[in-house]
Amino acid sequence: MSTVRKILFFPLGVLYHVITAVRNFLFDRGFFKSSSFDLPVICVGNLAVGGTGKTPHTEYLIRLLKNNYRIATLSRGYGRKTNDFREVLANSSALDVGDEPAQYKRKFPDVIVAVENDRVKGVCLLLKKHEEIEVILLDDAFQHRKIEAGLNIIISDYNRPLKNDYLLPAGNLREHKKNINRADLVIISKCPENLSSNERDRLISELNFHTSENVFFSSIRYGEIYSVFNPLQKIETLKDVDVLLVSGIARPKHLQDYIQRRANSVKIMEYADHHNFTRKDIQEIKDNFDLLNSKKKIILTTEKDASRFLDKEEMKNLPIYSIEIEVFFLDRQTEFNTQIVNYVKQNKRNS
Repeated sequence: MSTVRKILFFPLGVLYHVITAVRNFLFDRGFFKSSSFDLPVICVGNLAVGGTGKTPHTEYLIRLLKNNYRIATLSRGYGRKTNDFREVLANSSALDVGDEPAQYKRKFPDVIVAVENDRVKGVCLLLKKHEEIEVILLDDAFQHRKIEAGLNIIISDYNRPLKNDYLLPAGNLREHKKNINRADLVIISKCPENLSSNERDRLISELNFHTSENVFFSSIRYGEIYSVFNPLQKIETLKDVDVLLVSGIARPKHLQDYIQRRANSVKIMEYADHHNFTRKDIQEIKDNFDLLNSKKKIILTTEKDASRFLDKEEMKNLPIYSIEIEVFFLDRQTEFNTQIVNYVKQNKRNS
């Protein structure tokens, strides 16, 4: 983080802190009301903006619960061009519902997915339309305090320790780091797989979280590489492939390093998080792909970016592939799973 940015925007960060602190105080004291619901509601959020790994952790929860419970996910639908409540369909455009909700529906077609800026309204509409819903996953709603989730999970990036961060706009924090104690569970994401016990203890102590046993450590695992427009078509290895890597996600370095270690060569095109690709962007991608002097070459992107390419007709004739991303826990995975499942069991309707 730039020192100039910290100094230049520090006064605005102080003002931002005052505003968020007053708002949280009013919710904590009951002056502002929060709505709760008679079914399990799990919120997956963060204190810092962008790039903590919230989406793959939400998908982890979907995989954990979907075989035993009727799940719905509710998001704001960041980056969409609409403002109303929308249930996401298999053919919904990312422009209408947002890239992450479109991704959830594409990967988990049996899961109910919806978007609504007002989470309370969104839950009410979901339950009115789908009485069979048993669990609701709130995507990125930790600061949306008008709804009271039964279980709050915070994702914090190992590479961006909260103790070194500042409030917006001087830093990346949406609210003061002490408010992590509103959460029930904390996951430190994107950890190196060989993270030592001493390093874990240090990270836990820096968090100053109210229950150290409820801090978990996860890492990223990349999976299959498959064609965006024909998912059954897959690539087993990139060893002799030249790759044009196109990403519009926050902090793509981990992915870039991974592909660079495996591909024959890599050219990187990096866009802003949730970037809506224009015709000019697509022409730029085509031009850069044509410059790759190889018979065996592909365009590779993330699953989130793929959601934004699916309705681009001009991309359909290009060899564009997506790479799966999943999270796994360094240890205590069973303990984490048990806490989630027990919460759901104990808070089921009519339980």
